[in-house]
Amino acid sequence: MKFGLLYLSDYHSDSYGDPSRYYGHILEQVELAEQLGFWSVWFGEHHAGGYAFGAPSVIATAAAARTKRIRLGTGVSLIPLNNPIRLAEEYAMLDVVSGGRLEYAIGRGVLKYDYDIMGLDESESYARFREGTELIVKAWSSPGPFSHQGRFWKLTDYSLFPPPVQKPHPPIFSSAAVSPESYAWAGAMGFNLCATFFFPIPPTEIRHKIDLYRGALTEHGFDPNSRTISGVFHAYCGEDAHEARAVGENLITRYFRFTGRLEKRGGLHTAADYEHYHGSLASFFKGKTYDELDQQRLFMIGDPEALIERIRWAAEFYGAQYLLLGCFQGGISHEQCVRSLERFARYVMPAFT
Repeated sequence: MKFGLLYLSDYHSDSYGDPSRYYGHILEQVELAEQLGFWSVWFGEHHAGGYAFGAPSVIATAAAARTKRIRLGTGVSLIPLNNPIRLAEEYAMLDVVSGGRLEYAIGRGVLKYDYDIMGLDESESYARFREGTELIVKAWSSPGPFSHQGRFWKLTDYSLFPPPVQKPHPPIFSSAAVSPESYAWAGAMGFNLCATFFFPIPPTEIRHKIDLYRGALTEHGFDPNSRTISGVFHAYCGEDAHEARAVGENLITRYFRFTGRLEKRGGLHTAADYEHYHGSLASFFKGKTYDELDQQRLFMIGDPEALIERIRWAAEFYGAQYLLLGCFQGGISHEQCVRSLERFARYVMPAFT
């Protein structure tokens, strides 16, 4: 089992101070994560102020300059909202300056407001996502100039510089949440999978969709054993069950209040991932207590023994080999986050080495 950190953070000025202090603490946590032996750190993308990062490649490059070993990822890069050639160039450069440490997770996002800000029709998100991804892979893996004539982008005799260090290209993780089509498409493309394990839908449903992913890999000629199944959990490692429960409930409540306010500005986009789940993301959690959500095993929040048990369950039940832990969320302090990471590395990670 590999463990990475995911910064899909909600900025609270009363907790974090000004942005320079906030980003400084995140970079300090990244340096600590490398020292503690975490595999990776991923940075999310959103454009609704204060949620994740509007320019994840910038903070990932700053993290690269402060580290030597830890891998650097996106969680996720929102392909439809960007020019894919610009993404290919930025992240190839990150792979070069980091010495080949990029892990590129891709997706379409969930906030319609992100699409409104960029002046894009959210109904085109699937088409833009698939064509943009195809174009990035072409740019990274083509040995020489290539052309592309698509619905949204057209190129003639384009050559990427610099090419990424990792060949044929950096590992790609395709995100999937609710829609079976997302899981099947990730498998058909031969990508690694990044599933959302914190949605309050039956774990058996997620496991069924992971089986669809594995089946699509086999059907399209890829060895499932050569691909990685990763998943995202909100996480906090407490000093004991009582402290973990107190901090965990507060951070989860505050996090979803924050994202709920963002959704009220524009709602979810209408992509197929949510066609069977009407309403807001926050409504998925409405009316459910923290304990009810925890009983569904949606979080990695607890004392070390509880987390070891839950990680073993995720590995067996989902076949997960790689967990991305949301670590600096819900207004928890820098000091709380640091202590959580230290406890996790000292008491939990050795059980999986």
